[in-house]
Amino acid sequence: TESVYVFSSHLEQPGGLMDTQTGWLHQGAYFTKSLPAVWSSDSPIEVQGEGKWVRLYPADGTEHAGEKQTVTDAFGVQREAVVYPSALGDGADYICIPTAYGLNTEILLSKAGESTAFSVKVQTANLVPDTGSPDYILLKTALENGNVNTILYTPLAVDKNGSWSYGSRVQLTDKDSETGTYTVQYTPDAAFLQDAAYPVRLNQSIYLYKSKQPDTSAYSDTGDEAGHYLSPYMLLGDSTPKGEGWTFVRFETLNALDIDPQRIVSARYTVHNLFDLPKEAVVGAYAVTADWCSINTRWFNRPPFDKTPVSQVKIQAKGDYTLDVTSLLKEMLKNKPYENAAYSVQNSFFIRCDSAGDSLLLASGDNGLFSPFLEIVLKE
Repeated sequence: TESVYVFSSHLEQPGGLMDTQTGWLHQGAYFTKSLPAVWSSDSPIEVQGEGKWVRLYPADGTEHAGEKQTVTDAFGVQREAVVYPSALGDGADYICIPTAYGLNTEILLSKAGESTAFSVKVQTANLVPDTGSPDYILLKTALENGNVNTILYTPLAVDKNGSWSYGSRVQLTDKDSETGTYTVQYTPDAAFLQDAAYPVRLNQSIYLYKSKQPDTSAYSDTGDEAGHYLSPYMLLGDSTPKGEGWTFVRFETLNALDIDPQRIVSARYTVHNLFDLPKEAVVGAYAVTADWCSINTRWFNRPPFDKTPVSQVKIQAKGDYTLDVTSLLKEMLKNKPYENAAYSVQNSFFIRCDSAGDSLLLASGDNGLFSPFLEIVLKE
């Protein structure tokens, strides 16, 4: 047999941070990340490439010396990073971890403190902020029908014991119109911090947008609010902070691949569970029978679907899990010549938690650490 792997996001070979005279450089396949030895108003952290760029400055206007270290991030993975100790306040280190699209930045809180919000300054080139979602800020070429250039996600708060909160906020609090610089404020969930085991990490993504294989989440409690814009997380379960959550998935590149359905031995969709669960949860995959929009799908306009799952998997420990979608994928590929087929690449499937009272967080690929993928095994 031979295998074809279709990923939900762009991949690049992991590269280290190169020492330079002024700090460190991460030369990625898509974007270059520059991290200064001394972070200041004159020496920003910068992500640039493909005609786009974003610069980060300390909000307090002072200098902060950086250190290259190997750190263990919020998900328990060892990563090479640049750490700016106490750059966001007493005991609040700023940790920058390069990814394919930009940076995972972590605010490491070593102890409970007086600060209830943390700020950085963000500079972009003539972009307009879209603040319609509580989960992210989009920086676009125009507010209406503009292209997304940069995305700033809300922080995920994770404590020493692996407990997490999705209740933090990201917001713009100030703008310097002359330089195009915004002050971005991250406000962690106060109730979570009160009961958390320190240290606590506030993990968020700051990156330049690059189109990916669509996945989009729909939640029962979000109403007309803007939903996730290819979120770095899939929040599943009927007791999530946003109500019941489902995530719709498709791999549009299947339209361009010439795969004979009769050659398919198996097809498995693999996801990564980010945190251990207190008890076993069941996740199911369901065939969707109509097209859906990867940006505008909400709970109230979810597409129709089959009531019987294509596959189910039991999840508890953090790690990779697979859902067998062989029968569905064969039908999707058989129907490529037929525009209105119920089972098609554009319709694809969604995943949800099928056990009551559970809440789990899967990676969608945009956080640059884990990427779900479809593995298709073919007969030679």
